[in-house]
Formats: sequence, structure tokens, C-alpha cells
Amino acid sequence: MYTIKHAAQRVGITTATLRAWERRYGVITPHRSENGYRLYGDHDVAVLLSMKHLVDQGWSVGLAAAEAVRLDREHSAPDTTPGSPESGRAADPRPDLAERLTAAASALDTTDLAATLDQVFALGSFETVMTDHVFPALEKLGEAWADGRVSVAGEHLSSNAVMRRLAVAYEAAAAHGHGPRIALGLAPRTRHEIGLFAFAVAARRGGMDTDYLGADLPLDDWLGVVDDPDLAAVVLAIPTSADLPCADEVITALCDRRPDLVVAVGGAQQAHAPEPAFRLGHDIAAAAGILAAAISR
Repeated sequence: MYTIKHAAQRVGITTATLRAWERRYGVITPHRSENGYRLYGDHDVAVLLSMKHLVDQGWSVGLAAAEAVRLDREHSAPDTTPGSPESGRAADPRPDLAERLTAAASALDTTDLAATLDQVFALGSFETVMTDHVFPALEKLGEAWADGRVSVAGEHLSSNAVMRRLAVAYEAAAAHGHGPRIALGLAPRTRHEIGLFAFAVAARRGGMDTDYLGADLPLDDWLGVVDDPDLAAVVLAIPTSADLPCADEVITALCDRRPDLVVAVGGAQQAHAPEPAFRLGHDIAAAAGILAAAISR
């Protein structure tokens, strides 16, 4: 059990905010000690984390509270079908995101797609949800597109739905980004930007001041960006092997132009980037910490 102070610290909010959420929206009902102090369990903390994640994504506090309560009730409902192996146990709160995402994309079902993403993004922190759920599901979706089970339209529908969630999370994280300034973008003719945009959200949530430049940025524009002496780092992603030649050209040019600048890379093909590039790995939360440490050296 946690005191209100410790529960608030675990959720990442103030004790005043925790009291307000509890009093106004009834999201949790803490236990009381013999002395009358509030005590919170792991379940209470999980519900509060779900609510905070929705608020961080841009949901109003009232809607986030209602959704957190709904998700908690849905996840906690036991399957009481006689003979069911789940009988008497709480249901697994994690939906099969890959399966549902693929089905929604195949059917061009925007309603189920939105509902699935709502459920998944309420499971934990932004970084955990992206790393443990969304990235693996998008990989499976790509396989479904490659073997013909999902159309181009379905793949685009799903990818754009995720990008909209990232855009909301990015704007919601703006209040945190007051640290070193970094620019993030993709090399010319490179267009798969979900991974980089997700990292931009994590970096901003980690306190960095981020300029997200998007896909297919020409080399001359990259050179113009790094002429700003206040820029501490640039981050590029190399999602596919076809993106390597253009990424190599940009990275080499940036390192020649600003030898003092941290030039970092992520993405599936980052291991093949030119040697001056600083590789960030594949976990966006860890990568944000790695970049912050590299900048501060």
C-alpha cells in the first residue's frame, strides 16, 4: 500500500491533483488506515496512470477520468462462462493489438481502429505503449500488407490513425520541452516517420526542446537547420535499407558542416549509418536518455 504522497509520485502528479481527481471524478476509492490516512494499492495507481496518460495525450480531465474507469471495469470483468479457463479470473487487460489492428485495417473499419487505439494507449506510459504494443503491431500490419491481407488503403488508414495519436501526444508534451534544442527529421525520399515522431514525443516528454521537421527533408534544408548555433543535436531515422544512401549523404554533410554537433540516428537500419553518427538503439525511452547524456558531455 502507498501513502498519498508515494502514490502521487508513482503516477507523476501532485498530491493536490490526486485528491482532486479522487474527489471530483471518483476514479478510485482508497482504503483508510486506522488513523484515517488514505492508502492506495497497485490497482489504484494503475487506474490513475491510465487517466494521466490520457490527459497527457490531450484528453480533457473529465473524459480521461470516465475512460479510465470504463477501461478498468472492462479489463477487470471476469469470464464466468462455465468451464472457461478464465472463469473466476480477471481478463487480460492487453488486447491483441496486432490482430485487431490488422482486422480493422482490412475492413477499413475506422470505428474499431479508434476503439482499439484508445484501449491500448490507456495501458501505460506513452513510451511503454509504443515499445511494447504499437511498434510490434505495426510490424505485423506491414507483414499483412506485404502478403495481401491488407490493402494499401488499409495500411495508410492505420498508420495515419497512429500518427494523429502521436501528434496529440507531441502537443501535450510541449510544456516539458525547455531543455537542449534538437531537430528531428528524415533524409530526402525517406517517408516512414512513425518511429521518429514517437521518439520526438519521448524526447520532448524527457525535457528536450524539439523541432520536428518531418519526412523527405532536402539536404540544403538540413544544412540550413544546423547553421543555428543554438542547436544541440539532430536526429534522423533510417527505417529501411533503401533509405541508407540518402541518410548517409545527409549525416556526412552535417558532420562536415558542424563537427561539434551531436548527430544521432535511430530506426531499423541505424547500424549501417556512417561512423560519425551516434546510434540511439530501438527503445524510445532509453534512446531519449542516451541522447540527453550525449548532449551534456
